[in-house]
Amino acid sequence: MRRRRSQGGWAAIPWWVWGTGALAVVSGLWQAAEQWPARTGIALTAVAVGLGLKPGRLAVQRWTGRSALPAGPVRYSLAHLDALDPRAFELAVCSLLRRDGLTAEHVGRAGDKGADVLVVDRSRRRVVVQCKRLRPDRRVGDQDVQRVNGTYRHDHGAHFAVIVTTGGFTAAARASGPRYGIHLVDRGALERWADLGEPLYRILRIPDEGERRRRWAPGTWRRENSLG
Repeated sequence: MRRRRSQGGWAAIPWWVWGTGALAVVSGLWQAAEQWPARTGIALTAVAVGLGLKPGRLAVQRWTGRSALPAGPVRYSLAHLDALDPRAFELAVCSLLRRDGLTAEHVGRAGDKGADVLVVDRSRRRVVVQCKRLRPDRRVGDQDVQRVNGTYRHDHGAHFAVIVTTGGFTAAARASGPRYGIHLVDRGALERWADLGEPLYRILRIPDEGERRRRWAPGTWRRENSLG
């Protein structure tokens, strides 16, 4: 059985560090309230109002989403991915995209307009990724492809989109996806990417100009061909 990696970010901080930090914050606020009661009250009210407004809520969601992502290289078995809930599956996909060297941000929530993860790749292209955590025998239908097609360019300004699923795709979805610039990652491709460690762009045969420039930088050809 594959061992699960420990979680990175805030989740990796021991509980006693959180406790010490909380005591320090409370002590500081207590002293500030005694010395400047009016200013401290105004500051705390402003913070509470800021977190209650939409930008503040989105910022907190982004921070909590990042804290749930594992640190360092990751691999997931299909059995592990099958056991995740939809949000945890989105976070796993986000961590795999980051493993590939892409800039990825988890944005999945109600009203996300088809984007669970937003990506900027090495060619500076914007990519929308939608995640479908399904049973292995379930299929993503053409209606899901149509929904992503209707939003990924207009609402997110993306160059193309990717749908990742733990299941498969119907024949109609497979036919319409490439026509609309939507790449499909089924269970077999997901295993190659998540468990075997093959980069997603190589699986999908997506040209990566940034990787090509890095590979053909001065001196790189000589170094790569001198190995072994």
